[in-house]
Amino acid sequence: MVDTTEAKQVCRAVLTLLYPALDFGIKPCGTYTREDFEQVLSRISFDQEFANTGGKTVQLDRSEPVDVTSTARNPLAKSLLYHLRHLDADAIDAQFDGVRDRLFQVLRSLRLLPSRVDVAIDLHEWRFYGSADTGHVLITYPDLGTNRAYCFATLCIVAPGVRFTLAVLPMDANGFPAKQEAVRSLIIEARRYVSIRHVYLERGFYQVHVVAELDRLNVGYIVRARPSKGMKDRLSAGAETVVDAYQMQRQRKRPPTASVDLTVFAVPHRTSEDEHVWFVTNLDVERETAKAYAAAFRRRWGIETSYRPIGDFLPRTSATTFSVRLFYFLFAVSLYNLWVLANVLLAGGTIPKKPPLSTRIFRTFVLSTDYG
Repeated sequence: MVDTTEAKQVCRAVLTLLYPALDFGIKPCGTYTREDFEQVLSRISFDQEFANTGGKTVQLDRSEPVDVTSTARNPLAKSLLYHLRHLDADAIDAQFDGVRDRLFQVLRSLRLLPSRVDVAIDLHEWRFYGSADTGHVLITYPDLGTNRAYCFATLCIVAPGVRFTLAVLPMDANGFPAKQEAVRSLIIEARRYVSIRHVYLERGFYQVHVVAELDRLNVGYIVRARPSKGMKDRLSAGAETVVDAYQMQRQRKRPPTASVDLTVFAVPHRTSEDEHVWFVTNLDVERETAKAYAAAFRRRWGIETSYRPIGDFLPRTSATTFSVRLFYFLFAVSLYNLWVLANVLLAGGTIPKKPPLSTRIFRTFVLSTDYG
C-alpha cells in the first residue's frame, strides 16, 4: 500500500525534472507566465483536449471571468499557441533533451537501470486532416478517415519496469533511406545512455537497407518479416517451427542492389490456426529456441494494459505549425516517462503488473502541483 502523502511527494519530485526545463520565450512584460502555460499543457495532455478548452478550464478553476459560450479563441490558449509557433525546432529538442538527461541521472544515481537493455523501435503516426502539402506531413495507410499523418520514430526500453522512451526522431519521409537513417540515429543516441543488447523492430522496418544498417551498428536484432514465397516454401506440411539461413535482397535490378545474409525463423501464430509469424535476425536461433525469441519479441509489443501508450498523453490539436506538434509530442513523451519513474520510485525499484499509481491519480497530483 502506498501512502497518499508519499505519492504526492514523489509526483512533485519527478515533475521538477520537467517544468523548470521549459522555456516558451515569454517576454518579461507578457500577459501570461510560464506557469500558466504549463498548467494548460498538463491539462490538455491528460484530458486529450484542445488548447482552447484547456485555457478555459484553467481560468475557470481560478474563478477568473471566462465566456464559455464564446467561439473566439481563448486568450490564454491563443498566447500559448503563439509562443509555441515561434519556437525553433532545435530549441524544442534541446529543452526535452535536458529533461531526458536529468531523468537518466536519477535512474543511474538510484541504480535503476539494468547493465544491458533490450529496446524497441516504433513509428507513432499522429493522424492529420489538413492538406497533404503541409510541412512534415507524410502520406500513409488510410485510417481514422485520413491517409495523412505526422510521424515520429521512437526508441523505447522494454525491460520490465523501466519502459522509458529514450529517443525520438521526427520523420520527414517514409521511404527506406529515411527509415535507415532513423534507425541509425536512434541507436547512436540511445547508446549515450544505455548498453543495448537486442533491438526489436516492427514490420514497417522490414527493409534490406535497414537490416544492413543494423549489421553495421553491430547490434543484435529481430525484425518482424513480411513472408515472401521463398520463406513460405521453407514451411513443410505440419511443421511447427522454421529456422533457416536466408539472404534478404532488394531486387529492383539484376544483380540485387543490396543483400544481407541472416536467419529467418517462424513460429505458430498464437491465435490463428495454420498461420505462422515470421522474423529475420542475426542472432543464433535454433529450433529449440525459436519460440523463446518470438516471445521476447512479443514483449516488445507487450506494454501491459497498465502502461499507456504515448498517444494517450497527446493533446488534441488542428495546428499545422510543426513546432506545436513537436512540442506536444515531446511533452507527452516526458509525461509518460515521469509517470513510469514515479511508479518505479513508489514500488522500490520494480513495478508489479499493476503499478501503484494509475494515470488518473498521477493526473490529479500533477494538476494540483504548484508549477515552476
